[in-house]
Amino acid sequence: MEKENRIKVYIITGFLGAGKTTVLNSLLQQLSASKNIVIENEFGKVNIDATLIAGKIDNLYELTSGCICCSLDNELLEVLGDVLRMEDTPDHVFIETTGIADTGNIIGMLQLPEVTAHYELVRTVCVVDAENIQDRLVQQPEPGKQIACADVLVINKIMALTVPELVSVYEMLEAINPLAFVTATESGELKLRDLHAPVTRSPIPYTPAPVEHLHKINTVLFTTPDAFNLNMLVYVLDFHCNVYPDQLYRIKGYVSIQDSDEKFLVQSTGKYLHITAVGSWGEETPASTLVFIGKDLKSATIQRILQPATKR
Repeated sequence: MEKENRIKVYIITGFLGAGKTTVLNSLLQQLSASKNIVIENEFGKVNIDATLIAGKIDNLYELTSGCICCSLDNELLEVLGDVLRMEDTPDHVFIETTGIADTGNIIGMLQLPEVTAHYELVRTVCVVDAENIQDRLVQQPEPGKQIACADVLVINKIMALTVPELVSVYEMLEAINPLAFVTATESGELKLRDLHAPVTRSPIPYTPAPVEHLHKINTVLFTTPDAFNLNMLVYVLDFHCNVYPDQLYRIKGYVSIQDSDEKFLVQSTGKYLHITAVGSWGEETPASTLVFIGKDLKSATIQRILQPATKR
């Protein structure tokens, strides 16, 4: 399949009860003229959410053997293979995850070379329950990981919040994930223009308002004019992504590589790390800028981790 003709994939994630299926229905209704396939995952033998999908779909695949991110790698890949064998391939595939999914691992699966040859992951959407998200972030690790990995954050069920409370949620989400587009809705409506809203491609410093939150998820910005040794950078980042997946949720940014004139994009989600050349620096001065999102991250620790990778 030609690269420009790849099937577009969207991940819909969010913690239990956030309103993922409602958001999915909103998108399916807006795309009723397209051929859409839904892959629905629920942690249980009976997938109740699958019965709630009201939008126009051409096929529904239900995965109920476990959580898609940790026990269904092969089953998900088999479904994606089945889709490719369809006589009339779809325009879009929507993957709705279970509420306790670690989204980073699903994103990683979709970035495997054998998958990217046929599928393009366009956006990861995280639905956030406006009323409960601050408590959920304190109680469980999964909501923080889901927020950190998202390209679009949908604050849902805002009708019960006062304006200051809603502003507080906005500020909290932007502090956790300054790379995402954030929007709000009363009952799960997500416009296509918001689904495809520009996502920050070049990380920039972000200084959130001084709001006190009980959760310990934070963002660390690392910048340096030095070029990295590519092999050492892969080693140190891959090591820490695999050893500390419950602390380091996401890395994204651009780096300069020793003995290369190209700009390299760094992305990690869960335990998956990808570093790829994306063209020349053009008129930009080569430099390295990385955003780290996780739990209790320290600037000094990030600097210490990366320092060996700048040596020749």
